[in-house]
Amino acid sequence: MKNIRYIFKMLPLAGLLLTSCDKFLDINTDETLKGDATMQELLPTAQFYTAEASFQQAYVACQYAQQLGSALGANGIDTYAETDNTLGWSNLYLYALPQLNAIIQKGEKEASPAYVGIAKVLTAYNLGLATVSWENVPYSQADQKNFSPAYDTQEQIYATIDKLLGEAVTELSGSTGTKPGQDDLIYQGDLGKWTRLAYSLRARYLWHGSIWNPQQAAEGALAALEKGMKGNEDDFQLQYNSKNLSPWYSKVAIPNTTGNLSVTFSNTIVDLFNGTSQGIIDPRLSKVIGLKNNQTVYSGVVPGSGSGSTVDLNNKAWHSNINSPLVMMTYSELKGIEAEARLAGNAGGGTSAAGYTAYQEMISANMKKVGVEQTDIDQFLKDARINIGASKLTAKQIVTEKFKSMLLIGDIWTDIRKYDYLDFPMPTNPNPDLQGKRIQRMKYPDSEITRNSKTVLANQKDPEVLMWLINK
Repeated sequence: MKNIRYIFKMLPLAGLLLTSCDKFLDINTDETLKGDATMQELLPTAQFYTAEASFQQAYVACQYAQQLGSALGANGIDTYAETDNTLGWSNLYLYALPQLNAIIQKGEKEASPAYVGIAKVLTAYNLGLATVSWENVPYSQADQKNFSPAYDTQEQIYATIDKLLGEAVTELSGSTGTKPGQDDLIYQGDLGKWTRLAYSLRARYLWHGSIWNPQQAAEGALAALEKGMKGNEDDFQLQYNSKNLSPWYSKVAIPNTTGNLSVTFSNTIVDLFNGTSQGIIDPRLSKVIGLKNNQTVYSGVVPGSGSGSTVDLNNKAWHSNINSPLVMMTYSELKGIEAEARLAGNAGGGTSAAGYTAYQEMISANMKKVGVEQTDIDQFLKDARINIGASKLTAKQIVTEKFKSMLLIGDIWTDIRKYDYLDFPMPTNPNPDLQGKRIQRMKYPDSEITRNSKTVLANQKDPEVLMWLINK
């Protein structure tokens, strides 16, 4: 496997010293981190930067997908303004991927397949973040000695992701060598959960390509999810704590409560929760959507307007309080994929009993995760506007509920683009360069243009141009 320390020499990285479970995210900064860092030192740091890359991608993607809107005025990202997500690129290519590559090399040398398998799962996930953001990205020719590599196409990246996940499953089944424990910040060394995540991610990325061949994608995704997550306890997330703060809390909630506004919830997502769009109040409303001081009515910001919101992404909301995890993939999402795949595979219209059960479980699992009482879950699922029956279930109904269940998970932007942004209204003051079309991609960072301009210019496309993934 080639070295992923692409273009940039590996910068000094934070070493994580794990002295107890209670202090697993304590960070000792070592500006001269030795080149022979152990796998136990590299793994938590790679996981930390993977979560940071996920946050940066979601911060942008969820504004484009209209879960979030700018609270700064009428010139925010939610107008479909082009942005390069420089921090997300840096977290991927400066930090996460180089360390994961180092873990793979060390794990192969030391005959420790558990570490190799985990690193390959995380590499596949990070490549997924990259390609759904920028389409063609560096990987196969990325090498610290090659400062101007060609980019892999999105089609090649998806093939690489699938290959990495298949190899990871094999590695994770090995019984030899050193195994992780508390240095694994995500699953604490539970290789069964890592294996289920590998299959779950395989289902996600196979289903990304459903526009090209719905039947084949459905069959592949369904086969993978049979071995995927079994419940909320398998969710792929990094748990922060009061000493090491979740980025949704430290970078959004705290600034919002101190007058340094950034983003808030859009009216698109709030109206789905408050009953305006569906005619029924979703019991997750008060759990996941924060209210500004002295406000009692839930009203989101109109994308592109920067004003009128009574809600806030604050320390009272489930995703952005001091104890919040950074969520990257959930069992609920997997059930949503199953519901979509079974619907696509049912030639007679509507879905099967299993597909309808998956649709209901997607909703129920997410509600349980955010703390909704079972009686409220049951009442919501029995409502005629939600309980429409297997024969009437549509892709739009599934994806609408998936949109709510995947709140602040950046991959939801992939679904929104696949379904042509559903029927969401255009933002106020949309980017005129798009000429009335929807945004489809982030632009490459300026730093990348400086270092590898010829390659970037050969791959950069206008922001409204559909990605290969959905441009059949």
